[in-house]
Amino acid sequence: MTPTFSSARLLAACAVCLPLGFAPAIADTSLTVAVKQDRYSIDEQKFTFTTRRPAAQIVETAVKPDENFLPSPLLFQDWAYADGTYTVTLRDDVTFSDGTKLDADSTIAALKLYDQGKSDFLQIDQISFEKLGDYQISFRSETGSALVIENMTHRGTSLFGPSDNRAETPNGTGPYVLDSYLPNQQITVVRNETYWGDAPEIDKLTFRFIADDNARLLALQNSEIDVIGEVTPQMLLSMPQDGSVVLHQSRPIRYVALLTNIHGAAPFDIMQDRQVREALAWAIDRDTIASVLYAGRGEPAKGILPGWMFSLGDDHTDGFGYDAAKAGALLDAAGWTLGPDGIREKDGRKLSLRLVAAYPNVSTVKPMPEMLEQMFAAVGVQIDLVEVDDSGVYGSTYLDTGAADLYLEFASNNNTDPTYLLNNLFTTTTPWGGYTFVAPGPHVDALLGDARKAQTRDDVIAKVRAAHRAIVQDDLVAIPILMVPNFALSRPGLDVPMSEYADWIDYGNVLRVSQ
Repeated sequence: MTPTFSSARLLAACAVCLPLGFAPAIADTSLTVAVKQDRYSIDEQKFTFTTRRPAAQIVETAVKPDENFLPSPLLFQDWAYADGTYTVTLRDDVTFSDGTKLDADSTIAALKLYDQGKSDFLQIDQISFEKLGDYQISFRSETGSALVIENMTHRGTSLFGPSDNRAETPNGTGPYVLDSYLPNQQITVVRNETYWGDAPEIDKLTFRFIADDNARLLALQNSEIDVIGEVTPQMLLSMPQDGSVVLHQSRPIRYVALLTNIHGAAPFDIMQDRQVREALAWAIDRDTIASVLYAGRGEPAKGILPGWMFSLGDDHTDGFGYDAAKAGALLDAAGWTLGPDGIREKDGRKLSLRLVAAYPNVSTVKPMPEMLEQMFAAVGVQIDLVEVDDSGVYGSTYLDTGAADLYLEFASNNNTDPTYLLNNLFTTTTPWGGYTFVAPGPHVDALLGDARKAQTRDDVIAKVRAAHRAIVQDDLVAIPILMVPNFALSRPGLDVPMSEYADWIDYGNVLRVSQ
């Protein structure tokens, strides 16, 4: 089904496509943001309209992340957890955009509607909902998790109110309402005049879907857009240095790492040898990669979770420096000897590894794959490099089937649940399919299972530290490379309030500043 809109709305949407010099007067309180693609789904079994990037701020989550990556009040005023039960007090001054009150009944209905999308991380026990008062509810986790509230900071858990067709008339409590949507072209939202919170600075937000990196950058330079919300390494490398484009960044949060297939069948079974995995870790010159990619703003990584996040600290992982000689010695010890062509061999078999780059797409990490290929070649490892620019192909063809040795990924723990990333990528019970090929085994399963049921934050973090060390140091199923900030580009004179979570960048409160 494709949403349709009136001709008046289509004309309004077209107006924002004009260069700023030709835009109507409303442009003073309008903002146009370019993102790579339209990722929305209106399938009721996996509904992500206006919640998956770009988060259009029509609907809101129950809680939001604070600067310390703890959940803070939004629609939920406060909450408590004891003996497996969550007790929540709602704000009593919130309405959906259609005027429906956010109360116990509508909140329970919204949470049940969310669960219809078969969430793989909230997992609320649907029969456990209880209305305790007009603005108080309780519920339980169907898995015994003490981290349901933390997971509610993910934009995907935003709550929709009653609507005959939420793909055409999404009904939320957010600061904006839908104006127009042209699939794969753009979505425009306008200020919700009945919003319960502080009104945003921007009257109208338009998100344009521009797949080509160069086209997004050119549109910014031509003043056809105001902000780029998805910035790739190639864009940073080609960004003009004359002040015509301004770079905004968060603290480092996103990791670039190689995930190793430790359960693959031949010919993808070489990474089962930890010595080979460690050799690759020492063969990577992270300082050189950091100086080339992401405008030099990436940092050599010791893990896949930054030390500042969740107060993890940097002392529970040691990391790996660059030592090609040590890498070679490890490969020698593992029985891989240099052949006359410079490629190592063992029992008549070449040390050739398939490296698939990348998740979410190869453009997010270019030219890192080629740099890694050269670094591994220097220690006698041949790389069969496969570059994909489609996360669906990446998953279905290579990850889910175990048809590679190494997987280059650029991602992050994108909510305030400290177990979210590690549980979904590195447990044998992962709901995310092919990641079972990179799961260390029962010991990590147990650590993360205990962390998800731990009753205190300190206990959660202690077990996450232990699991993280196993993943990136002891078992070394993930080889960390860089830790990277979240970036945005804008035209001069704009202050973009950055967030480590791309979906929490508050474009509605971009400010104009003097130059």
